[in-house]
Amino acid sequence: MKKLLVVLAFAAYLAVVSPASHTPTVSAFSSDEATLVQFTFNGELYTSTLPLSTTEVIHDQLQYTVGHLNGDRAVGSLPAVRLSNVRSAVVGGSTRIRYRAVLPVAWGASQVPSNYTLLLPRRADYAGVQEFVNRYKSTCVPFGAHDVDIGSLWYYYRPKRPGCVLRRSDVINVQATIQVAKENTVGKYPEYNRVWNDNALDVLVVFGKYEAGSTTAADAGIAAYNQFSGAIKDAFGSDAVTVPAIVPATPGVGSPDIMFSKTVDGKRTTVTVLLVDKPTITSAAFDVRFASLSTSADLIIYNGHAGLGADIRALARKATFAAGKYLIVFMNTSDSFAYVDRSLAQRRAILNPDDPGGTKYMDMVTNAMPAYFASMPSASLALIRGLMDPVAPLTYDEMLSRVDASQVALVTGEEDNTYTPGPGDGAVTEWTGMNDAAFVARGEERLYETPLLSAGLYMFTMTHDPAHAGGDADLYVRMGQRPTTSNYDCRPYRAGSDE
Repeated sequence: MKKLLVVLAFAAYLAVVSPASHTPTVSAFSSDEATLVQFTFNGELYTSTLPLSTTEVIHDQLQYTVGHLNGDRAVGSLPAVRLSNVRSAVVGGSTRIRYRAVLPVAWGASQVPSNYTLLLPRRADYAGVQEFVNRYKSTCVPFGAHDVDIGSLWYYYRPKRPGCVLRRSDVINVQATIQVAKENTVGKYPEYNRVWNDNALDVLVVFGKYEAGSTTAADAGIAAYNQFSGAIKDAFGSDAVTVPAIVPATPGVGSPDIMFSKTVDGKRTTVTVLLVDKPTITSAAFDVRFASLSTSADLIIYNGHAGLGADIRALARKATFAAGKYLIVFMNTSDSFAYVDRSLAQRRAILNPDDPGGTKYMDMVTNAMPAYFASMPSASLALIRGLMDPVAPLTYDEMLSRVDASQVALVTGEEDNTYTPGPGDGAVTEWTGMNDAAFVARGEERLYETPLLSAGLYMFTMTHDPAHAGGDADLYVRMGQRPTTSNYDCRPYRAGSDE
């Protein structure tokens, strides 16, 4: 019993496109709001000091894409950017660095444009960047931006904001072409069968404070921790087992480690909630506690500041894993899609020799926009409640639709998930077929997906509209996975669009 997925692609385009532009930089991507696209562009920067690493100075410039794209409900994955044709030259006493970049971008708006203009700082040396910050920290940032300095302007940078007038000599005008990535998936489920194979769901949730050292619920992080603890307490009810035995109404810093557990019909759900200053500032006791809990966790959630990526990496390093153990990680921070690199996947790959990509036993949930502390408890509950009920399983898209839409939540690494609901993890749907009339433009693809089907022979027929002669659309079919132009179970190999 499998789904059949069908792709129509315009063959003439596929013959001329550069293979590099189709090399996946993100393993897979699913979201109820966002689409994974690739920005391809030629960049340029100048520096008065010879950098130790041209790659690092290019990444420093590309950090400005975070705030830039946030202004259009999107963000790029900086660790996954692919650089090529990097070259340096001395021009007028400065070092000019030119490069070509392919940047995976989570595009959260409903319409995906065909191109995009990036306005990036021209100078990359300290003096040039400081001058850029001093000139634009008041006019090219959103309302509410605070403590804007050389270390944070790139996060707040909004060149399209009314009142932001950039000097031509201060920026490089970069024209990016946009292509929808082949790694987008739809209808993927978490691996419920792997989560519940031991009849237990173990969840580890960490809340970081808004300000390290805070001690009262006036701190947004502590308030979120209290709100989440109360919500779990209410959801589990009076027959839940808790540690401590009596959970305060507002636990805060007095009870920074709470465990809730409940068993229904032989299935146990345990949620452990921890409160810390921030992942880069933890005690030895927390590190030991977090490491021991992470080994058996099915779902790990971090709610708090990203620390411009530092907090995410710090918490990931503290985790320990068991070979073959399936895990979902939710980095519920601002723009976490921009910061999560492959280090965690690489650790998992070393642990599991049958998983060279590091995602066979792990799915990663991140955000493509800022995440607010007030929304973090409900976002965490959306995933927990979805996993708690294997009788009525939800797809990732359905789960993520319950997360605050302003965050633009997404999941990566689910390309190899095989779970489907129903008896024996599979359900047969009586299918009456599909019929669609559409045009496929040069470079465009259209994806169709069937429900789960019983064994049998199924035929897909494509015909061209006689009123629109010419062109050569191709038909690709694959069972259980999205077909590509190089991976498919069937294609007709016929000229023209009648296949």
